[in-house]
Amino acid sequence: MKTNTKINSKKLSVGFIGAGNMGLPMIKNIIEAGFNVKVFDWNIKVTKKLDKMKIISVNNLRGIAKSDFIISMLPNTTDVESVFNNETGINQFLSPGTIVIDMSTISSTSSMQIGKILQKKQIEFLDAPVSGGVKGAINGLYLLWLGVKKKSIKNL
Repeated sequence: MKTNTKINSKKLSVGFIGAGNMGLPMIKNIIEAGFNVKVFDWNIKVTKKLDKMKIISVNNLRGIAKSDFIISMLPNTTDVESVFNNETGINQFLSPGTIVIDMSTISSTSSMQIGKILQKKQIEFLDAPVSGGVKGAINGLYLLWLGVKKKSIKNL
């Protein structure tokens, strides 16, 4: 059951990475909730599908880096590590105060390492894997585990 909650304050922006089976329904729900969303996906077929659906897609990570929130929903640890690294990933374009939420199911060691790297840049990192599968993503109903420092919650 979806709620009709809309964002009433300043329209917040979300940069979403990964528009696959789980990511695409999540993106639709985030847009429906009133957020301004831009999406990056490596797969050109996916970006063409997004364009047909009138969902804004960008062709590189820099195109979403200035969003208030960055959300990633990727299939594995290697993909997440390639996105959140200082040399070739999005990290070099992120600004202090950005909130990064990784919803992928990845190695906890890797997640903690990414969090430490981002923390050095004054970027909040939330490890937030989900359960509920594609059906849960479509319906906006899934279980979320949240790994974050207590002080970070106050900043949200």
